[in-house]
Amino acid sequence: MTDDMIERVARAKKYEEALERIVQWSEAYPLDIFPEPDFKQAAELLNAGGITLDAIAASCMRHVVEGVGKIARAALKGQNSP
Repeated sequence: MTDDMIERVARAKKYEEALERIVQWSEAYPLDIFPEPDFKQAAELLNAGGITLDAIAASCMRHVVEGVGKIARAALKGQNSP
C-alpha cells in the first residue's frame, strides 16, 4: 500500500467515525422516551410568559447544528470527534 492509499484509508476512517457520531446524536431522543409535545399548548404557555416557541426551537436547532458542525470540522481536520 502506498503512503497516499494509507492516508486515504485513515481519512475515510475519520469520516466514518464522524458519521457514526452524528448517527448517535440523531438517536439520542427516541419518541418512546421523549414523545412529541403539544406544540399549540406549548406556544400558548410560552407566549403567556413572553417567549416564543420559534425562539426556543431556533435555540435548540442551533445547538444541534453547532454540535454536528464541530463533529464535521474535527473530521475534516483529521481530529477525533468531540
